[in-house]
Amino acid sequence: MSDFFTKELLNRLGSVIIFVPLVILPLIYNNYFSLIVFLFITSIICLEINEMKNKNRSYLIFNLYLAFTVLSFFLFLFLLITEIVSLLFILSTIATIWLFDTFSYIGGKIIGGAKLMPKISSGKTVSGFITGVFVTVLLIQLLFYYLEIEYKFSIYCTLFIIVLSFIGDTVVSMLKRYASIKDSGKIMPGHGGLLDRFDSFIFVFLIFGISNL
Repeated sequence: MSDFFTKELLNRLGSVIIFVPLVILPLIYNNYFSLIVFLFITSIICLEINEMKNKNRSYLIFNLYLAFTVLSFFLFLFLLITEIVSLLFILSTIATIWLFDTFSYIGGKIIGGAKLMPKISSGKTVSGFITGVFVTVLLIQLLFYYLEIEYKFSIYCTLFIIVLSFIGDTVVSMLKRYASIKDSGKIMPGHGGLLDRFDSFIFVFLIFGISNL
């Protein structure tokens, strides 16, 4: 338990305090302001991917991921501006991703135990994954129940987002292992680069964007 209250946790909390308003407030304020903010975020992520690419001689895999990243953000902004899906759906999706990531980390730190994918990501544990799934589904369902919102986020939709989120995070972990680096950058203390924070987000909105075209 004492291992949980570390400098890494404080760094993560500090980053969240800055990062959450940076992402959420533009979405609530104005779609076109969001466009500017997310284009800026996308450009930084692209720079981080290029830095990873430069650390490895095999450019193809990183160029492909770069293309997927740009496509994902384009589709996300398209969904946002055209309002094909509601803002509530977008915010609920982002909340699901963040909750899963947060409680997977907390569960892994507190409970510990067997590693989920030791050859790909040494930090992921089976206990963390199970905790993340269970708590995320529970909190999302409670949120919609107690807020009495007419629109509902089903358990199946929540689980689908979790699966896509996990795949996206795993893909970036594999790329970082391939490039022999721990973090994609240093812009966010406790998280590394923006890619480390958006890895799950990228894959989720890539799939959702394609399915809503």
